[in-house]
Amino acid sequence: MHEHGLAKEIWPQIQQIADDNGFSKVTRVDLTVGSLHGVAAEMMAHSLEDHAFCGTIFDGAHVNVTTVDPTVTLELPKQEPTVATGWELMITGMEGDR
Repeated sequence: MHEHGLAKEIWPQIQQIADDNGFSKVTRVDLTVGSLHGVAAEMMAHSLEDHAFCGTIFDGAHVNVTTVDPTVTLELPKQEPTVATGWELMITGMEGDR
């Protein structure tokens, strides 16, 4: 399952963002994934929600995955608009308790 591998790859960055921002409980994580990775958004969310998040401050958090195609203009927080390459793997939002 390719999604599981990508979830494992991005998991340390998700944890670091939560630590850097003082989260004691995370309830939502937003990801943007380029379509050239060939992942299914539902499977990517499942890999994080039902595997990586278990037993952590992310346990029970919902993952929203947005898939983008190459040439789509991305409007990201605190950044200038940029054109997608299709290879994106970005954490674009996080909510929870601090």
